[in-house]
Amino acid sequence: MKLNISKAAKDAALEILSFTPEKRKKQRFSFLFEPPKTAWGFLCKLINNTERKTIMKKRLLTLILGACMTISLAACGDSDKDTKKTSADLTLGQYKGLEVSKSTAEITDEELSEAVERVLKSNQKNEYVEEGTTEKDNKITAIYTATLDGESVSALSSSSSGNAVTLSDGSFAIDGFIDQLIGKQVGSKVEFDVTIPEDTDKSALKTYAGKIIHYTVEIKNIINTITPELTDEWVKEKYSYMDISTIDGFKEYLKRQMYLSYVYDEVKNTLLNNSTVNSYDSDLLSKYTDIAAKQFESTISSYYGITLDAYLQAMDKTEEEFRKEKEEEAKPDLKERMIIEKIAETEKITLSDEEFNTRMEQYAVEYGLETVDKLKQYYDGVWDDSDWKYSILAEKVQEIICDNVKVVEDKEEESTAAAE
Repeated sequence: MKLNISKAAKDAALEILSFTPEKRKKQRFSFLFEPPKTAWGFLCKLINNTERKTIMKKRLLTLILGACMTISLAACGDSDKDTKKTSADLTLGQYKGLEVSKSTAEITDEELSEAVERVLKSNQKNEYVEEGTTEKDNKITAIYTATLDGESVSALSSSSSGNAVTLSDGSFAIDGFIDQLIGKQVGSKVEFDVTIPEDTDKSALKTYAGKIIHYTVEIKNIINTITPELTDEWVKEKYSYMDISTIDGFKEYLKRQMYLSYVYDEVKNTLLNNSTVNSYDSDLLSKYTDIAAKQFESTISSYYGITLDAYLQAMDKTEEEFRKEKEEEAKPDLKERMIIEKIAETEKITLSDEEFNTRMEQYAVEYGLETVDKLKQYYDGVWDDSDWKYSILAEKVQEIICDNVKVVEDKEEESTAAAE
């Protein structure tokens, strides 16, 4: 049974293709077991974990939100200290001629245009205009202070430097707030009252249901979002480090990355299933388990503000059981690495020092970290040179896999043809 890459997966791929260096830097633990790569290389990990992460977050939210625990976090790296050492052993299966659906392998003009648009939008810049009159649908910076019976209400107020507010219907939690800010001069202060409905269904407002809130608002500026125009000059400015300097070159590059992302995502499960792991390298498996544990810890801390110990207590789970779960999650990713390295060995793919240094310099630019030293420092404790070399090697291997697929008709098209 063939698996077509889903629209959600393609959307996720396009989202990552349009990441700015600043956004990429925030993804330090988001892409499990793969160092960051340009475009397609690290896309596969996000796409394949997107659904799982969503489900995980929903389950965690249900199970944990009621638990108010502040137990300190225990270390989770030494539980396998006495495990017997093993080395990697893999029986490599078929990796060329893997079937991929036609709709996945063929990048349409519409898909390419959408990708270009996303890249341009990801490079938008804000222009702050400190004069003029506000209009409906403007985006502004406003400093607003809410008071109730003369007492400040911080929960309904902005930060001291102001918040961005879009002057459109439904963009603010409190009805009537936006209307008071349309048609006002930048730099002016506005005061008005709003009444929170008795039957409000907004959880943040229920405490103030039926209350009259007084607002004092200072309109600091109007924010104009500027989307860059796709020109040779813009391409050269953004992609010269990749030796891309024209619109045509940029589109060709982007289309290539989309092809590699989409195709590899579709054939990955088949690739994994075709090979057999006889034994894992125990040191690498422990390392991958550590990364899975850290990523999980980071997720529950960021989204729910709880510690790993609090999670384990809420789930009635031991640290050993948790480590075992993360080890099982890590195995497919380690298996993928073993397959990539075995294919590289079979295809006699090598990586020269010059290639490694050049690609590392490109990584540094992509992540806005300026130099290779800063890149390595940022990922210190997560990746070492062997991981970066694997990342670059994986790019070469995945190109071989994707360039040697067998393109077949989509399942729906086959069914239609059979019916006719």
